[in-house]
Amino acid sequence: MRDHPFWGVHSPLTSLAGSGLMVICSGRISTALIACAVLVWVYSVTVLAAKLGGGNFPQWGREAILLFLSAFIAGIFFILLWIFDPLLSLECAFFILLVPAVFTASALYARVGKYDTLEAVSQSLSEALLLGMLILALALIREPLGHASVSFPVLGQIRFLDAAPLKLFQSASGALILLGYGTAVYRSFRNQATNSEDD
Repeated sequence: MRDHPFWGVHSPLTSLAGSGLMVICSGRISTALIACAVLVWVYSVTVLAAKLGGGNFPQWGREAILLFLSAFIAGIFFILLWIFDPLLSLECAFFILLVPAVFTASALYARVGKYDTLEAVSQSLSEALLLGMLILALALIREPLGHASVSFPVLGQIRFLDAAPLKLFQSASGALILLGYGTAVYRSFRNQATNSEDD
Protein backbone atom coordinates (compact mmCIF):
# COMPACT_ATOMS: atom_id res chain seq x y z
CA MET A 1 0.00 0.00 0.00
CA ARG A 2 2.88 2.38 0.78
CA ASP A 3 4.32 2.21 -2.76
CA HIS A 4 0.98 2.10 -4.61
CA PRO A 5 0.84 4.86 -7.29
CA PHE A 6 -2.58 6.13 -6.15
CA TRP A 7 -2.91 5.18 -2.48
CA GLY A 8 0.79 5.34 -1.54
CA VAL A 9 2.69 8.09 0.22
CA HIS A 10 4.00 9.54 -3.06
CA SER A 11 0.63 9.84 -4.76
CA PRO A 12 -0.07 13.21 -6.45
CA LEU A 13 -2.89 13.84 -3.95
CA THR A 14 -0.72 12.96 -0.97
CA SER A 15 2.39 14.98 -1.69
CA LEU A 16 0.65 17.71 -3.76
CA ALA A 17 3.86 18.27 -5.73
CA GLY A 18 1.82 18.87 -8.87
CA SER A 19 -1.00 20.89 -7.31
CA GLY A 20 0.01 24.08 -9.12
CA LEU A 21 0.06 22.21 -12.40
CA MET A 22 -3.40 20.79 -11.60
CA VAL A 23 -4.83 24.27 -11.03
CA ILE A 24 -3.22 25.79 -14.14
CA CYS A 25 -4.03 22.98 -16.58
CA SER A 26 -7.53 22.05 -15.48
CA GLY A 27 -9.29 25.16 -16.81
CA ARG A 28 -9.99 23.63 -20.22
CA ILE A 29 -10.22 20.02 -21.37
CA SER A 30 -7.95 20.73 -24.34
CA THR A 31 -5.25 22.07 -22.01
CA ALA A 32 -5.67 19.05 -19.72
CA LEU A 33 -5.19 16.67 -22.65
CA ILE A 34 -1.99 18.43 -23.71
CA ALA A 35 -0.81 18.39 -20.07
CA CYS A 36 -1.45 14.65 -19.87
CA ALA A 37 0.58 14.11 -23.04
CA VAL A 38 3.51 16.24 -21.87
CA LEU A 39 3.51 14.53 -18.45
CA VAL A 40 3.68 11.09 -20.04
CA TRP A 41 6.41 12.23 -22.44
CA VAL A 42 8.62 13.99 -19.89
CA TYR A 43 8.28 11.43 -17.09
CA SER A 44 8.83 8.33 -19.18
CA VAL A 45 11.52 9.66 -21.55
CA THR A 46 13.47 11.31 -18.71
CA VAL A 47 13.54 8.10 -16.68
CA LEU A 48 14.41 6.08 -19.79
CA ALA A 49 17.25 8.44 -20.74
CA ALA A 50 18.59 8.51 -17.18
CA LYS A 51 18.49 4.70 -16.89
CA LEU A 52 20.06 4.16 -20.32
CA GLY A 53 22.69 6.77 -19.57
CA GLY A 54 23.87 4.73 -16.62
CA GLY A 55 21.94 6.54 -13.94
CA ASN A 56 25.11 7.02 -11.91
CA PHE A 57 24.57 10.66 -11.12
CA PRO A 58 26.56 12.21 -8.31
CA GLN A 59 24.62 12.51 -5.08
CA TRP A 60 25.37 16.23 -4.78
CA GLY A 61 23.93 17.42 -8.12
CA ARG A 62 21.44 14.70 -9.05
CA GLU A 63 18.32 16.89 -8.88
CA ALA A 64 19.93 19.62 -10.99
CA ILE A 65 21.01 17.11 -13.66
CA LEU A 66 17.53 15.57 -13.74
CA LEU A 67 15.96 19.01 -13.92
CA PHE A 68 18.09 19.96 -16.94
CA LEU A 69 17.50 16.59 -18.59
CA SER A 70 13.73 16.79 -18.10
CA ALA A 71 13.71 20.43 -19.29
CA PHE A 72 15.55 19.37 -22.46
CA ILE A 73 12.98 16.61 -23.06
CA ALA A 74 10.12 19.05 -22.40
CA GLY A 75 11.75 21.36 -24.95
CA ILE A 76 11.67 18.56 -27.52
CA PHE A 77 7.94 18.15 -26.81
CA PHE A 78 7.46 21.90 -27.26
CA ILE A 79 9.24 21.82 -30.64
CA LEU A 80 7.15 18.86 -31.81
CA LEU A 81 3.98 20.66 -30.70
CA TRP A 82 5.21 23.83 -32.46
CA ILE A 83 5.55 21.88 -35.71
CA PHE A 84 2.02 20.56 -35.28
CA ASP A 85 0.34 23.81 -34.19
CA PRO A 86 2.36 26.96 -33.34
CA LEU A 87 -0.49 28.80 -31.62
CA LEU A 88 -1.32 25.82 -29.42
CA SER A 89 2.32 25.45 -28.42
CA LEU A 90 2.50 29.11 -27.40
CA GLU A 91 -0.66 28.73 -25.35
CA CYS A 92 0.80 25.69 -23.57
CA ALA A 93 4.38 26.94 -23.20
CA PHE A 94 4.14 27.93 -19.53
CA PHE A 95 2.90 24.63 -18.17
CA ILE A 96 5.16 22.66 -20.52
CA LEU A 97 8.06 24.45 -18.83
CA LEU A 98 6.50 23.74 -15.42
CA VAL A 99 6.42 19.95 -15.90
CA PRO A 100 10.21 19.43 -15.37
CA ALA A 101 9.95 21.23 -12.01
CA VAL A 102 7.03 18.98 -11.04
CA PHE A 103 9.04 15.92 -12.12
CA THR A 104 11.98 16.99 -9.98
CA ALA A 105 9.79 17.93 -7.00
CA SER A 106 8.07 14.55 -7.04
CA ALA A 107 11.45 12.82 -6.47
CA LEU A 108 10.35 10.10 -8.87
CA TYR A 109 13.81 9.11 -10.02
CA ALA A 110 15.01 8.60 -6.45
CA ARG A 111 12.19 6.07 -6.01
CA VAL A 112 12.50 4.22 -9.32
CA GLY A 113 16.27 4.42 -9.70
CA LYS A 114 16.72 1.07 -7.97
CA TYR A 115 14.50 -0.78 -10.49
CA ASP A 116 15.57 -2.12 -13.85
CA THR A 117 14.89 0.03 -16.93
CA LEU A 118 11.54 -1.46 -17.97
CA GLU A 119 10.04 -1.40 -14.49
CA ALA A 120 11.33 2.15 -13.85
CA VAL A 121 9.75 3.41 -17.07
CA SER A 122 6.46 1.66 -16.30
CA GLN A 123 6.40 3.18 -12.79
CA SER A 124 7.08 6.65 -14.19
CA LEU A 125 4.43 6.11 -16.86
CA SER A 126 1.84 5.11 -14.25
CA GLU A 127 2.62 8.15 -12.10
CA ALA A 128 2.44 10.50 -15.09
CA LEU A 129 -0.85 8.98 -16.25
CA LEU A 130 -2.26 9.25 -12.74
CA LEU A 131 -1.40 12.94 -12.47
CA GLY A 132 -2.69 13.53 -16.01
CA MET A 133 -5.98 11.78 -15.26
CA LEU A 134 -6.44 13.87 -12.10
CA ILE A 135 -5.91 17.03 -14.17
CA LEU A 136 -8.37 15.74 -16.77
CA ALA A 137 -10.95 14.89 -14.09
CA LEU A 138 -10.73 18.42 -12.70
CA ALA A 139 -11.06 19.84 -16.23
CA LEU A 140 -14.14 17.70 -16.90
CA ILE A 141 -15.78 19.40 -13.92
CA ARG A 142 -14.43 22.93 -14.34
CA GLU A 143 -15.00 23.59 -18.03
CA PRO A 144 -18.62 22.40 -18.43
CA LEU A 145 -19.72 24.12 -15.22
CA GLY A 146 -17.54 27.24 -15.48
CA HIS A 147 -17.59 27.92 -19.22
CA ALA A 148 -20.63 25.90 -20.38
CA SER A 149 -18.48 24.37 -23.10
CA VAL A 150 -16.14 21.53 -23.98
CA SER A 151 -12.91 22.08 -25.89
CA PHE A 152 -10.53 19.77 -27.72
CA PRO A 153 -7.04 20.55 -29.07
CA VAL A 154 -7.82 20.31 -32.79
CA LEU A 155 -11.61 20.62 -32.90
CA GLY A 156 -11.89 23.80 -30.87
CA GLN A 157 -14.61 24.76 -28.44
CA ILE A 158 -18.16 23.39 -28.41
CA ARG A 159 -20.63 25.51 -26.42
CA PHE A 160 -23.80 23.93 -25.10
CA LEU A 161 -25.29 26.76 -23.00
CA ASP A 162 -25.43 30.53 -23.46
CA ALA A 163 -24.46 31.27 -19.86
CA ALA A 164 -22.20 29.31 -17.55
CA PRO A 165 -24.05 27.84 -14.55
CA LEU A 166 -21.24 28.21 -12.00
CA LYS A 167 -18.74 30.88 -12.98
CA LEU A 168 -16.75 30.22 -9.80
CA PHE A 169 -15.10 27.23 -11.48
CA GLN A 170 -13.59 29.46 -14.19
CA SER A 171 -11.12 30.95 -11.74
CA ALA A 172 -8.19 29.43 -9.89
CA SER A 173 -10.11 29.74 -6.62
CA GLY A 174 -12.74 27.34 -7.97
CA ALA A 175 -9.99 24.91 -8.92
CA LEU A 176 -8.50 25.15 -5.44
CA ILE A 177 -11.90 24.50 -3.87
CA LEU A 178 -12.36 21.42 -6.05
CA LEU A 179 -8.81 20.27 -5.33
CA GLY A 180 -9.36 20.75 -1.60
CA TYR A 181 -12.60 18.75 -1.57
CA GLY A 182 -11.06 16.05 -3.75
CA THR A 183 -8.02 15.79 -1.50
CA ALA A 184 -10.19 15.59 1.62
CA VAL A 185 -12.32 12.79 0.13
CA TYR A 186 -9.20 10.98 -1.07
CA ARG A 187 -7.52 11.18 2.34
CA SER A 188 -10.63 9.95 4.16
CA PHE A 189 -10.84 6.90 1.86
CA ARG A 190 -7.11 6.35 2.23
CA ASN A 191 -7.30 6.51 6.03
CA GLN A 192 -10.20 4.04 6.04
CA ALA A 193 -8.23 1.65 3.83
CA THR A 194 -5.14 2.01 6.04
CA ASN A 195 -7.16 1.42 9.22
CA SER A 196 -8.84 -1.68 7.74
CA GLU A 197 -5.42 -3.04 6.75
CA ASP A 198 -4.12 -2.52 10.28
CA ASP A 199 -7.04 -4.47 11.79
